[in-house]
Amino acid sequence: MSRTDLVSSDFANDTVWDIKNADIIRAQLSDSLYDIVVNMISNKISKIFIFEKQRPVGVITDKDIIRFLYNERSGRRFDQISAGEVMNNICYVVNSLTCKQAAQMMLINKISSLGIGSSKSIEGIITKTDLLQYYVNRFHDSSSVLDFMTVSYFSATVESRLTEIIKKMITCDISRVLLTENQKPVGVITNGDIFRITMSINKLSIVQTALTSNSEENRLWSESGFVGSKQAGEAMTEGIITISSSQSMKYAAQMMLEKKIDSLGVNNSNGDLVGIINKTNILYAIANAK
Repeated sequence: MSRTDLVSSDFANDTVWDIKNADIIRAQLSDSLYDIVVNMISNKISKIFIFEKQRPVGVITDKDIIRFLYNERSGRRFDQISAGEVMNNICYVVNSLTCKQAAQMMLINKISSLGIGSSKSIEGIITKTDLLQYYVNRFHDSSSVLDFMTVSYFSATVESRLTEIIKKMITCDISRVLLTENQKPVGVITNGDIFRITMSINKLSIVQTALTSNSEENRLWSESGFVGSKQAGEAMTEGIITISSSQSMKYAAQMMLEKKIDSLGVNNSNGDLVGIINKTNILYAIANAK
């Protein structure tokens, strides 16, 4: 990844406390995975923080749930799986941590959120989206999309089965796959898309049946399973919003926020797709600023 000289920020000392998000959606450690999924669907959220009474103990994302269920072979129902089995530890930071340091921590730990406080009390959170908003509103940066875009990405056809897509995303630890039709990009599929097509209130009984099936062929992610048998095109977010490689990183971040999306396609001067830019790329811009 190349980088041009960045304009020094007058806000180099801005801290996570300045941009913290106090809206923390909570669940209890005693809750089952069924409770967690219903909570996330109802609140239309991609992550939920787990508490043991008033003490924060972990966090669960839609990605965590997909990966857990992919490897789950016990035959248990949702309501027999505890939140503690699925959750990951919260990465805590002090409120004096700078926003640049926060971006660096997310990149190093490959996470999308930080907890402000300690294991005894969480005073707020900061997410990738919070850092994007900070980058657009307060950060001084003259870099272009070309400086930070990702030039290599995973792709598949719209006819590909979801069982193949999910396996690729888990084994390669990626969050999105570009989908093509007749060798032209037509959409993208993410962990969020897979979560949405799998988990909805009126589908949970079907998912329960697939989880408890003794037959591997009928399991959730198998080639003939409820989810795995679907074509990727059925779950994808249709269309790819693109941006020129010569545009500024700030403009890219602003587009992601306005469109409420995680990534953009990047076109060269001929209009050819030459890469992608996502929230993680924006974090790189913040983390590498001088």
